[in-house]
Amino acid sequence: MDRQIREQEENAPPRSFAAAIEELLLVPAYASRWAPASIAAHRGLAFPLQLLGQMHRWTVQLGDGTVHVAGVGRQKLIEPLCHRLFGELARPSHEARRALWNPAALVKTDADLVVAEVHRWMAPRFRRSGWLIVPEAVRWQGALTEVPPATPSRSLFEDLRKVRQHGFTVSQTTAPQDWELFYHEMVRPQAMARHGESAWLPSRRLMAEFARAGTLHMISRGGVRVAGACSLGSGDNLWLPLSGIRHGDPALLRQGAGTAALALTLEWARLRGYRWVDAGRTGPFLNDGLQRFKRKWGLLPTPDPLAHVAAVWVATSAARKIFSQQPVLVEQGTDLRTYAGEAA
Repeated sequence: MDRQIREQEENAPPRSFAAAIEELLLVPAYASRWAPASIAAHRGLAFPLQLLGQMHRWTVQLGDGTVHVAGVGRQKLIEPLCHRLFGELARPSHEARRALWNPAALVKTDADLVVAEVHRWMAPRFRRSGWLIVPEAVRWQGALTEVPPATPSRSLFEDLRKVRQHGFTVSQTTAPQDWELFYHEMVRPQAMARHGESAWLPSRRLMAEFARAGTLHMISRGGVRVAGACSLGSGDNLWLPLSGIRHGDPALLRQGAGTAALALTLEWARLRGYRWVDAGRTGPFLNDGLQRFKRKWGLLPTPDPLAHVAAVWVATSAARKIFSQQPVLVEQGTDLRTYAGEAA
């Protein structure tokens, strides 16, 4: 891409080797016939990193009680889940490394809640032993005959009405300068507006791959481009990996520019003969605004084959109560189910 993207990437925090490898596998895994090989490569590369993990411990005050939490594995994979459950965490204490393949040994950890980073090849062993398998992310997919639903909810009906009211239109392009505009003026500003410094942004290499294999859907109003989305097709499946609103403008968001990017792209996909859509990923927790947005479109959560997973042991009623307030999607073989604090 252009010099501006290179400068932004040079000033961004360095990506880990693991993150760079995972990014290389995104397009092959989600939008190519090489998906099985790419998923197998991802799991093979992750295996040595998920055999042993350091023990971390937190003591969390909740109301009048105390919850003891143990985490085993890399903090960058354990802490996001714990942060969602408990909010900001104090610095943990650390103990010796533990094996991440023996659920019986980890159950003996003296804690109300145990969160262990486990490899996907080990996850069935933990699930059979009564552990929850919580993915770091889930994907949202659906049949284009049902997305959006024929009878939309009141919320979605109002969203679609705004698209018509404001006269949004869509055009398709693959021009290099349009990909640059899409990244600089839409994707990056919206990601930073929503997530700040923690925002995930595609690398220059990944943007180039999207530009090589994908199509841009630019949303205009009154002749001005105000939003966009990109898509990559494989057979009768269409993956929508990125979208953005110009300058991350909240007024455009309220006026329906984001809805237009999805709705008009889906109309194009149906006309092109696609049958299924993959609208990207969210976190696993149900009380997530982006999850609610995807659900009302008729999209359904499915396991993400590239997502890492945590095995979670809920040892006490105090820990179960936390999940009753923060229900989560857990993997059940090839399916997902909701866990909301019920006893195993």
